[in-house]
Amino acid sequence: MISLSQGAPAISVLDAVFVTVAVGLLTHIYFNRFEPFRRLPLIVSLLFLPFCLSVVFLPHFSIPSSIAIAFLTFHATLLTSIALYRVSPFHPLSGFPGPMGLKLSALWVYKTAADGKRHLYIQRLHQQYNSDVVRIGPNEISFRDATAIVPIMGPNGLPKGPMWDGRTRYSSNRALIGWRDLKMHAKRRRPWTLGLSTAAIKEYEPTLAERVEQLACLAMKFEGQTVDLADFFRKFSFDFMGDMAFGGGSELMRDGDVDGSMQLLLDGIADSNVSGILPWFRYHIPSALNNLITQTAARATARIQNGTQRKDLFHYLNNEDGSAKESPPLSVVVAEGRLVTIAGSDTTSATLSNILFLLLTHRNEYKRLQEEIDRFYPPGENSLDSSFHPEMHFLDAVINETLRLYPVIPSGSQRATQRRGTLINSLYVPPNTSVRVHTWSVHRDPRNFSPFTDAFWPERWLIADDPSSVERLKIPFTHNVNAYHPFSYGPANCVGKGLALKELKMVICRLLQQAEIRLQDGYDLSEWERIMKDCYTLEVGRLPVVISPRCTD
Repeated sequence: MISLSQGAPAISVLDAVFVTVAVGLLTHIYFNRFEPFRRLPLIVSLLFLPFCLSVVFLPHFSIPSSIAIAFLTFHATLLTSIALYRVSPFHPLSGFPGPMGLKLSALWVYKTAADGKRHLYIQRLHQQYNSDVVRIGPNEISFRDATAIVPIMGPNGLPKGPMWDGRTRYSSNRALIGWRDLKMHAKRRRPWTLGLSTAAIKEYEPTLAERVEQLACLAMKFEGQTVDLADFFRKFSFDFMGDMAFGGGSELMRDGDVDGSMQLLLDGIADSNVSGILPWFRYHIPSALNNLITQTAARATARIQNGTQRKDLFHYLNNEDGSAKESPPLSVVVAEGRLVTIAGSDTTSATLSNILFLLLTHRNEYKRLQEEIDRFYPPGENSLDSSFHPEMHFLDAVINETLRLYPVIPSGSQRATQRRGTLINSLYVPPNTSVRVHTWSVHRDPRNFSPFTDAFWPERWLIADDPSSVERLKIPFTHNVNAYHPFSYGPANCVGKGLALKELKMVICRLLQQAEIRLQDGYDLSEWERIMKDCYTLEVGRLPVVISPRCTD
């Protein structure tokens, strides 16, 4: 045995265990009030503290044994205390139904998300417990109630939740979407609002039209062959967002993914999804996100040095119009440019793929939309002219119905209550609780949309705008437009909604005016939703199609 001093009496083993257990319990109390995610507090709490506690075991054991016993006792106490508290009736969320695993650990949350089916899992929980509110994590609840949208995400709603600290790695140079502080979010949103205003989008139309025409030419280049249309859409969106974010520099449609940019984007999205669920794991995730940050920094620097002949979104984000008193530092502009690339390209391409899949599996709707396009853009007319878009009501209905069935953020945007908690409708939600409106469940709830709740039925949007059509339908019809929120809601909604819709409409009009598209023979239709993943944004698989020019006789 090793004695600390010859004169002082040695603490007994039982007392040493008691001290270690007590410190473990006190650490849990600290974690409960101030949950640490930064590296230094984690190192101090989980490594340095039990290492110091090994001193009380030194009178009885060797140094290695003392360290091992202290670590084992401390962490066993901490984990046991946390687990018992989370499943106990004393936990603030004990009254909300949910499976035991999700109550115990965020690791179980990650397990439910690892296969990309978290949106379906949460939907099943709401159905299983027959509840509009379910517990989907140790400190998180999900709402299926459409009336919760306004109090959670509206003008007087809640700030964003802690997942954004993990996704942004606690950086002070985080992009707009990652700011939890409401005042800072409002400040950072101003240049986005200017850069995505109706007037600004009009300035971008020539660039968009060129990219859409490039996409159409790429598709027709493979006439009669099987091609992956989803891959074409990804390349188109990435190229156009490169134009918007950095004044160009991306030519995936022309050259292919020669430098791995698109794969880097997809890997970065997956990495950030992990760190959003497990914030403390962000230091150990693969380097794709770091590589994406490095690449966008280089492109932003090049954009500043070279300038651009046309106005782009970067023009506003970098304060090149002089609308703000001070220009942002390069690190901030880089973060915003990265957001343009990720949020703008990935979500738009997935929605385009979903629209085409639904049209190709519903030929009557395909033909009806093509007929509407032909009315406004007969053969030889310029379908890149967006002036007719406001009059194309069936096109609107197709897009709305696609986004109802396949919202780009299927599991919703996480928000969080503050220190005093809050009332959501008549339900009190405890302090520091993460909450979300589960968009997938709300959009597929027959209380909000019926009949044919889970079916692609664009007609519902036209019927809803014509009360006489509802009467002629002669079956119960429900259309709760307040439940529809594919672009989120409130002051933190998707600032790029206008540009995204412009892209969708221009691409669909151009392709269906010029081409006939069909699915590859033998394609398994069930593969579409089977491969689809919830990686915070909705990721789609391949869309194998055969494209041929239209016969205009």
